[in-house]
Amino acid sequence: MTPDSSIDLALLGRYLDGTASAEERAAVDAWIGTSPERREAVRALQAAWSTDANRLGAPYDADAGWAGLLGRLGAPRAPKVGMPAPARWTRIGLAAAVLLAVGAGAEWWLSSRRPAPHPVAEAPAMREYAAPRGRRAVFRLLDGTEITLNADSRLRAAAAFGGADRDVYLDGEAYFTVVHDSTRPFLVHTGRGVIRDVGTRFGVRAYSDGAAERVAVVEGSVAVAGAAGGRGATAETPLRAGQVAAISRAGRVDLVRGASADAEVAWTTGRLVFRGVPFAEAVRRIGRWYDLDLRIASPELAGRPVTGSYSNEPISEVLSLITAAVGARYEWRGRTVVISTAGNSR
Repeated sequence: MTPDSSIDLALLGRYLDGTASAEERAAVDAWIGTSPERREAVRALQAAWSTDANRLGAPYDADAGWAGLLGRLGAPRAPKVGMPAPARWTRIGLAAAVLLAVGAGAEWWLSSRRPAPHPVAEAPAMREYAAPRGRRAVFRLLDGTEITLNADSRLRAAAAFGGADRDVYLDGEAYFTVVHDSTRPFLVHTGRGVIRDVGTRFGVRAYSDGAAERVAVVEGSVAVAGAAGGRGATAETPLRAGQVAAISRAGRVDLVRGASADAEVAWTTGRLVFRGVPFAEAVRRIGRWYDLDLRIASPELAGRPVTGSYSNEPISEVLSLITAAVGARYEWRGRTVVISTAGNSR
């Protein structure tokens, strides 16, 4: 999809729904580019989408849904779809149905908001920052914001970052020390939500293989919106210094009671801290930290909670301590470490 091409409606549906892959989200972001008309159109679609999609947990009145959504979009009423009115829809199903049924209506709305034909703005050039497994990286953006990336993490920002928008896109874990500017909000986009800076230092863990994303505020405050895919998808949840929130796969934002923000970002000072973390999650983090392939051969170990703190210890010592804590053993097989229940190996 080139910057001046029409948007694929199914792709846009996944973007609005929060089920798009990182590559698909990047493609839609590139299509939006610096065009204020496209950005306005997508924001309006997101607002209408969020309002109607919140009702999908109960039997859904299709006719009322069409009327409500199309009314919010300002589009002509679409013909009825051959489906019983009381139907239970998934978000993906609604995405496909709405966009396919509206069809030209959705494209009409996006295009009718534009003035007379003029050259389409090109997608902004993006710059990627990365930290490989086993390493951390620190860099500074053009506005003075300092970012520390944890192992196996990537962050994208516009090459000309610092203009009207200050948006970054994170896959992995990062710690932000933001230079606050009330006229230009700093936004961190992850696979499941958006974190808006309100003048602060905060950490975000957003690995795609994690059960939930985590946001920890060390200083100041942030506002977290769930339901990945764009701004305004859900109401923002404010977080102040010392608080930690989790964003579920469905985009739900919940405060984590009893969590320590300092422990969440201890990796920035060279420490791995686990507090009641599922063993599988701890193993993934240790693997990234030491750049090792760690495999759990006994599935029953995965959910066992682990608590501990490690700092510069040899990997053999860390493995001995953490496997003993859950009643397991480990075995080296080349650069791979296989973990199984004590007395068993596979």
